[in-house]
Amino acid sequence: MVQASINFDISEGESRKETGIALACMERDDVLEQAREIAVYLAHLHGTVTIDCVTLEMQARGLHPELLGNAAGSVFRGPQWRFTGRWQKSARVSNHARVNRVWELADD
Repeated sequence: MVQASINFDISEGESRKETGIALACMERDDVLEQAREIAVYLAHLHGTVTIDCVTLEMQARGLHPELLGNAAGSVFRGPQWRFTGRWQKSARVSNHARVNRVWELADD
């Protein structure tokens, strides 16, 4: 029987996280930029926004949010966003009611 080794190294974990994020975003720059612009628009309109809100608006505009793939996790990355501390269950069936962060613009 082979025993797996479990490594603990926060620096290496952070490095791999950033590498993974960069890879997820690399070929999705256009759709990611559209999603970010929509997120800002919705935050100005409603005060707060979730990824579900962005997805719905993308669909309403004839865009294809599924093209974001794992880059969807980068829509709210950056200093302009602040996590409100609130969570909201996702209405998307494929998300199995998992919770999404609720975001607001940091400068508002």
